[in-house]
Amino acid sequence: MIIPKEPNDRESFYQDLIRKCLVSRETRRADYSSLKSYYLFGSAPEESPAQYNKIFPHIDQLVSFLYSADTTRFSINLGAAAHEDQYRYIPRLEQALNDEWNNSNADQVFNTALTWAMVYNSAFIKLVVSNGAIHPYFIDPSSFGVLREDIPYLDRQEAFVQSYYITKSDLFARLYKHPKRESIVERVTTSQHVEAYSPNGVDRIILSQADPTMYGNVNLNLYGQNRMKPEVEEDTVEMIELYVWNDETKDYQIVTRADPDVIIYDRENEKLFLKGESPFIQIAPNPMPDYYWGQSEVSRLMFLQDMRNKRMNEILDLLSKQVNPPTALTGFTGILDEKNFALNRAGGLLSSDMPNTKIERLAPDLPESLYEQIREIDAMFAEASGISEVLSGRGEQGVRSAGHASQLARLGSSRAKKRALIVENSLEKLATLYMKLMQAYDPTHLTDVEGKKFIAEQFTRQYVVKVDAHSNSPIFMEDMRSLAFNLFKAQAIDKESLIDMLDPPMKQMLKEKLKKAEHMKAMQPPAPPAQGKKG
Repeated sequence: MIIPKEPNDRESFYQDLIRKCLVSRETRRADYSSLKSYYLFGSAPEESPAQYNKIFPHIDQLVSFLYSADTTRFSINLGAAAHEDQYRYIPRLEQALNDEWNNSNADQVFNTALTWAMVYNSAFIKLVVSNGAIHPYFIDPSSFGVLREDIPYLDRQEAFVQSYYITKSDLFARLYKHPKRESIVERVTTSQHVEAYSPNGVDRIILSQADPTMYGNVNLNLYGQNRMKPEVEEDTVEMIELYVWNDETKDYQIVTRADPDVIIYDRENEKLFLKGESPFIQIAPNPMPDYYWGQSEVSRLMFLQDMRNKRMNEILDLLSKQVNPPTALTGFTGILDEKNFALNRAGGLLSSDMPNTKIERLAPDLPESLYEQIREIDAMFAEASGISEVLSGRGEQGVRSAGHASQLARLGSSRAKKRALIVENSLEKLATLYMKLMQAYDPTHLTDVEGKKFIAEQFTRQYVVKVDAHSNSPIFMEDMRSLAFNLFKAQAIDKESLIDMLDPPMKQMLKEKLKKAEHMKAMQPPAPPAQGKKG
């Protein structure tokens, strides 16, 4: 984009972009509120929680197939233009990258982001560099906006924004170098930040234009259930960060705005992050070609959960009638409620002098297939997300051996593998960004395979970080283990490479013991040649 030079035009240009990027935020927030309620409670926001929430464990299981924090490791692949001399840096850089990934809690942040990307439709991780250290943060999609929602991928967007809230005292502390610090703090507006999304039932209330009073009835469960919404008593300031691609500098222009419409900073991305790179990584497990945010996994399960809730309530109602069945009192006179109370009381006594009196219990018959439809609905949950019975660890009819079960699991995991590769792509983008930040900000001295000292900045820029052996997903792990042993048997790899591929516990200690054993073996004198027997 061409950004105006004149200050007033420039500010109007920024304000207009912010408005356009956030045009769908309130609509998406209402949708996200409903999706979050179904994920946590198995019901809509205006309804009571479900007797059993099937969506929560289903999403939890699906995420565990797509990403495993304890096994994910990264490798560095050189580009075609890189010199072969760069290979000597790779082992230590890979170790440093994996250490930085785990030490900064990026593994857990990514797990959280992937879970909520399944619940909503997208989630974001923002990387912030502070004092040379990398800090990953989970960004809720309701606080994010893009200029063109009909175009996928963040790097194709000309502008996007992120909103967040800070206290006035925190804003005052962050502006310690700003020349207009006092006037800015006086102009900003503070208020208590409360997430108040309108439930679906409120949207159906009739609102009169003549009399702006709401009429209608909504079944809202206001008490007795923790809806897990944060409450902040301190007044906060809404902040907006606008990222605009500047065609002149070939970099993002970052604009920081405080409510109401107070422009605080207007600076180049290179001063805060990396030139030409966005600090945000989008995670969208179900991408769509014409909708930036993608599809929510929970949205395709909501109707199944409603069907399950309905059938479960009917079963519970049937069971309650079986335990305490309706009663028919024939020929009795007087207050029937007292007589019914006497019948349902332990040791109760009921008598009548009327002839032909009759007491009949109308207990319903329980069908043998009472829970059959519940099991069918649960099977629909698995079918919707591509989780087979064998993949879930359950038995399958006709399985004759462990090899047969392994083959069925391999074939049945094709849909989950496809999704895992989409998640793997977001992981690789995030890890590549980690490596670039380490080259720009990490002065730590490392030792290459030749024993020479170097820093990450000396490494080439012609590379890409990949997830090593699809280690992000447990679905691929058994195939990788079999491949490692087959390569070792074919003498295509040595023992140290086998340890790297298997990634066992105490990996570094095992490699050191292996090196010492090889060294001791090399130091031993050769055995004397065997002499033949004298005839």
